[in-house]
Amino acid sequence: MTRHLVLMLALLSGFAGASGSFFTLLQTWPGLGHAPIAVSPDGRLLALTRPAPRTPAYAPYDTRIEVRDTAKMQRLYRVPAANGDGKTLLFSPDSRTLWSAHTGTLDYDAWTGKLRDNREGSDGAGVSALAFAPDGQSYVLAGVNTVSQTWLVRVVVGRPRAFWPVTPPTARDGLKPNWTSALAFSPDGKRVASGSLGGGVILRSGVTGRPLRVLGDEPGKAPHRARLVGLLFLSPARLLSASADGQVRLWDAATGRALASLPCGERLGAVVRIPGGTRVVAATGRGLELLGTSGGRLRRLETVGGDYADVGVSAAGELWAITRGGTLSHWLPLRRE
Repeated sequence: MTRHLVLMLALLSGFAGASGSFFTLLQTWPGLGHAPIAVSPDGRLLALTRPAPRTPAYAPYDTRIEVRDTAKMQRLYRVPAANGDGKTLLFSPDSRTLWSAHTGTLDYDAWTGKLRDNREGSDGAGVSALAFAPDGQSYVLAGVNTVSQTWLVRVVVGRPRAFWPVTPPTARDGLKPNWTSALAFSPDGKRVASGSLGGGVILRSGVTGRPLRVLGDEPGKAPHRARLVGLLFLSPARLLSASADGQVRLWDAATGRALASLPCGERLGAVVRIPGGTRVVAATGRGLELLGTSGGRLRRLETVGGDYADVGVSAAGELWAITRGGTLSHWLPLRRE
């Protein structure tokens, strides 16, 4: 049964599933790969990572990206991940390009796997985060050099790179606090949020990178106790931040005021927003957690048990998640608030 027929049957049956559930599980695939994963915005492609065939030089560290057509889950191609493990994996907003980043970046044609651009090694010792602007014509990447200094670069298609200023960390920010571990553009492209390994969050101009506001309840104190694993603009005025220790916080992006905080499962690996609403899904060590963010509040709506490492979502709202044990699952969320 094809994916599209399954979706149609789920719709006609009123999203049949567990009573009161916000999710419908469509299918699972044990041992298909591991995190990170990425879903193309159009929902037609899924990228995940797998160990490469063992070689004397790289085993067991060398990793390959495997891309599948979600309609039939057939493998289309395998390509190398950046620097052998590719910590960052994402599709461009138009679903045409697949990016892998760690030391430098690799840029592939999303459907054929043809390498378009190779900047491995040219961006310093590591690329720790990458985020596209809403129009898809530019992106920001965060790099770390060999002496643990971080920098941000805005790349516009067809133009020279623009290096952005970086706010020096405070002593309270923790270990390597200036390493940027998460980035996100606001829907209007006017702001960029950057999050660090030390738990800090900075709001910046989306054009110049100039820091506009350092978020936090107390001056000089980071708002999170662990590294940032996710930043989401729910609207131009609402920002959600999530850290590896499971803490999720909601902010007024205009004033920098903290609106709400909610502890989720430990080992939080990723957060995604379900398009067309105010709900967020977090992949945690105790399951997929559905969170409501309306009215400036955070509340847990449902938890689907499991040890999840990553989650991705298409523009249509279909969820793909992978456990730390390597089981991939496909979910259809209910469209109710």
